[in-house]
Amino acid sequence: MTCIIIPCYNEANRLPVVAFEAYWQQHPDVRFCFVDDGSTDQTRALLEQLQAAYPEQVEVFILPKNQGKAGAVRAGMLRVAQAAQADFVGFLDADLATPLSAIQDLEVRLSAQPSLDLVMGSRIKFLGTDIQRNPFRHYAGRVIATLISTILKLGVYDTQCGAKLFRRGVVASLFADPFLSPWLFDVEVLARLIRQHGRADFQNHVSEMPLRQWIEMDDSRIQLSYYFKLWYELYRISRAYK
Repeated sequence: MTCIIIPCYNEANRLPVVAFEAYWQQHPDVRFCFVDDGSTDQTRALLEQLQAAYPEQVEVFILPKNQGKAGAVRAGMLRVAQAAQADFVGFLDADLATPLSAIQDLEVRLSAQPSLDLVMGSRIKFLGTDIQRNPFRHYAGRVIATLISTILKLGVYDTQCGAKLFRRGVVASLFADPFLSPWLFDVEVLARLIRQHGRADFQNHVSEMPLRQWIEMDDSRIQLSYYFKLWYELYRISRAYK
């Protein structure tokens, strides 16, 4: 079984409920854990309505105060992993920039290669894919990705895509400690995997998988001003995971 964490902060007016409901009807074997990250709108009420309507597939985990995306994902991942009911545990963004259909693609890759601990969705645009990104964020992202690859000493194309699926057995160790950055925690996850397996063996445990579709939503929660702050966060990560 697969369980997907959906971090939610003030999503009452933008959560694509129809898309989720259609998916649940077609894929009763996939569970979802919605983590309400201290929302101040009606997100909690909406999520509890969904849980009541789909009790076999939907769990709602309420955080009393906002912890940021890293904290919400971490809380949900640990909760689901400790329940020990799912074979695979992953996360997607609440706006479904990555469509729910990608879950099956990630499952297939992880199932086919028993050595893998993690499959990462990657927003690589080429013929046959539908990758729609804001030009500024795309080019800024490429600069950041190059810096991240330098820090990790790995040719990783896209650490920040919000579509990842893990084998449950590795979740407890990778998410045990709080993350340094609220948005760049994906980089820390990879750094922790390098520590766990060693740099030479790391690439046998992680795979990047190009997504068939990814559509950037206009109301991204990352403010442009954050692009100035993230350099300091990358510096802290590079120091902590030497």
